[in-house]
Amino acid sequence: NNAAWARNDYNREHVEGGRVALKGVLNDQWSATLTYSYQRQSTLGAWDEDPNLAPRTVERFGPESHKFEAKTFDFHVDGDVGIGDLVFASTYWSLPTRQQNEYSQYIENNLAGAIEGVTCLNDPVYGTGPYTGCNVPIQYYEYHTNPERWSDELRLVSKPGGRFHWLAGLYWEKSRDKNSGSTFYMPGLRTNSPAFQYYNAYNGAPPGSTSLPPGEWYAYTTRSDYWQSTEFANISFDLTNKLNVEAGVVHFKSYFRYYSPFGQFAYAPTTPSLSVGSSHKWDSKFGINYKLTDKVMVYADFAQGFRDGGTNPGYPQSCFNNGVPHSYVPDTLNNYEIGWKSTSLNGRLLWNGAAYLMNWKQLQTIIYDVNICAPSSFNVNVGDARIYGVESNVDYKLSEYLSLQAAGSYTDSHLISSAYATFEANVGERLPYVPYFSWSANLRYEHPLGKALRGYAQFDIAHKGDMWNDLHVAGSNGFPRILQPSYSIMNLRFGLNPEGAHWLTEFYITHVADKNA
Repeated sequence: NNAAWARNDYNREHVEGGRVALKGVLNDQWSATLTYSYQRQSTLGAWDEDPNLAPRTVERFGPESHKFEAKTFDFHVDGDVGIGDLVFASTYWSLPTRQQNEYSQYIENNLAGAIEGVTCLNDPVYGTGPYTGCNVPIQYYEYHTNPERWSDELRLVSKPGGRFHWLAGLYWEKSRDKNSGSTFYMPGLRTNSPAFQYYNAYNGAPPGSTSLPPGEWYAYTTRSDYWQSTEFANISFDLTNKLNVEAGVVHFKSYFRYYSPFGQFAYAPTTPSLSVGSSHKWDSKFGINYKLTDKVMVYADFAQGFRDGGTNPGYPQSCFNNGVPHSYVPDTLNNYEIGWKSTSLNGRLLWNGAAYLMNWKQLQTIIYDVNICAPSSFNVNVGDARIYGVESNVDYKLSEYLSLQAAGSYTDSHLISSAYATFEANVGERLPYVPYFSWSANLRYEHPLGKALRGYAQFDIAHKGDMWNDLHVAGSNGFPRILQPSYSIMNLRFGLNPEGAHWLTEFYITHVADKNA
């Protein structure tokens, strides 16, 4: 019975915040700005929906709420040091979060029987008979984080003009979360159930013993510390009035530490863990561009990308035994791109385009697989991926009153190899959430209706092609793999916009086709 939580207008959100800034102009060449911002967001309910129920309907059997508080301090200095312009930026940021999420529907859909047994005096899976003496097997969880981040950047940029341009800089960042964690509550849990005692024996614990307070099924807490620094430089040189070359380099290094005093299911012993690691990487970029005319430029670029590695701390030993890696290594990306930028028809037509190839090594992703580690997700290096595609955009003023903007892209992204057993069967499959085709366009007509009054009408459309929701083989992680169908979102607007006035009026219809994206 979910009467305690069921209601109309189930999902509600409230946001409030503010910002204040102070700027000091020291002289013609130096200024400083101090800014503070705050925002709080609180919600009740959930925003997903069940396709098996009526539209915009959910089934819930527990509390659901979220609270986020974002606080930011920024200190920014700009100045002229003769050989270049200096910028210094220092920031403090924090975002404590508190969440409560319902979990019973997941239990019913994916672990029915296996988990329900721990609320019963007997069950047919781990006991000797039918389900008897059962409590309601609802489950919900709380999740909390308290992250803080300090960062500083110093950047020196060459003066405008001349044929040689450069920039150099340093970046430093420290992040920590002194207390993050989660607790999964199961009010109907019976530690004397055959199922719970089976899990006790499997994990080497005395029958009926629990390592957590009554009614708690799983819990963990973690402290994390992360430090990184970067040095970077970039140069650009005009070989001729038409030909420009550039090169850049960046050095990245990091250190991280994760400590978890406990992280376990109620039926398992306490499992503290400590994970430390570090990374460093040199990345570079090269580019060349050539002006065919004053209105047409072609270019070629090469750039490297890098994402830091990490660890999977605080998981039960059974998860590691099933294949959760203790750590995952950095992933890298090499991007090759050629393209053009152009204007024509006396500036009425802008046309840009590019083709690109990306080789992605040691692709990192987060995995949620109930066969490996329930109920927690974990990070892993899936394998290598290759992405290539083309994109183009047009901005065309057809007449004095009519204008058209359009953009489109084709992206082919596939997993080409995998050293992780769960994904070996998916080599050759598309990466999730990447459609082959995406495009958008808008057509706008604007016309004077009087001396100082203009009227306009606009139609816009955005299309996303079909895309997979997951990288797993269908059903291999306990969930279906769904090919989400393509969709298009359309909007209409009609309005009056007086020249020089501080008001406008508009009639609009958004989401004209009422498409469920």
